[in-house]
Amino acid sequence: MSTLQVGISGCDEATQRTLAAVAEHADCAIAALHDDDAAALASAQAIARAGVATTDFQRFLQSGVDFVVLGGPLTQRAERLHAANEQAVPCLLRAPMANDLAAARALAADSDAHGQRLAVAVPGHDDPLFEQIRRMVAEDWLGGLVAVQAIAGDDALLRPPHRPRLHPAYERLAPLLHQLTWLCGRELVSVTAQGVATYGADVDHVAATAQLRGGALMTLHGSHTTRAQAIAIHGTDGGVRIAGDRIWLCGKRPFRGRVFAYEQASDELVLARSELQPAIDAAAARLEPLGRFARWLDDRDDFPCPAEQALADLQAIDAIVRALHSGGCERV
Repeated sequence: MSTLQVGISGCDEATQRTLAAVAEHADCAIAALHDDDAAALASAQAIARAGVATTDFQRFLQSGVDFVVLGGPLTQRAERLHAANEQAVPCLLRAPMANDLAAARALAADSDAHGQRLAVAVPGHDDPLFEQIRRMVAEDWLGGLVAVQAIAGDDALLRPPHRPRLHPAYERLAPLLHQLTWLCGRELVSVTAQGVATYGADVDHVAATAQLRGGALMTLHGSHTTRAQAIAIHGTDGGVRIAGDRIWLCGKRPFRGRVFAYEQASDELVLARSELQPAIDAAAARLEPLGRFARWLDDRDDFPCPAEQALADLQAIDAIVRALHSGGCERV
């Protein structure tokens, strides 16, 4: 199978990390880079040394790439996705997919009308630690699902240059929800929500509760005013909590995975991610999103967040936004 050629539009810090990760496998190769900002483009090109590096999106698109990764401003995403679809070039979107459900549906409809595959790259889906936890949950390791708690926050709103932010439900909760539905394998059924405008007129912190299919409950926080990233999943026979470098686990039977081994049923095990890093690094290449997307295009792998799954999750985010305004419980 030949190595697919990929173009990346939007050369931010995440892109620079991607360039190093793609070099670890042979499923795809960086052939073109694009950014409206010449300085950001030059920084990425110094690492990638791509055949094409341009501020001209059409030139980028016509460079012969097999698929493109679309980052950059959401305000330009529909136009650029359409241009790629017109050239029969599939797209992998960086999360968040869009700034609201209607825009996300329009993107999916455009790709569907052109017969092109579309998916969303979500932070965490490429992490071997989370992949092992997903498998443990799927294999009933913690028993019946009871409660899920998570927070995703960044305090960039408090720091210069104080740029306007996307609604926290879409910028913070949407990628978090993509990760949680993937980890737990459950869809949301109904939601309630509250929000506060701490620094200005716009809501900058959202808290939501949700009932999942099967009866489990979920609580979510998305914030522009605090740095936080934590997930907890609890079942009838155990649980998992991840925050910073620490992982706490307790399950109903032993489990051996590629990243760590849980040896004794019902024991409480505390691990440091830093101690697991060699095993995480060894398993990372297979989960790298661009390579996995390339294999998906060749029907050699699945992809954790195709457009259909992203839209299902964004229907829940839309219900959360509706609940903020209605003050009641909204069906997804």
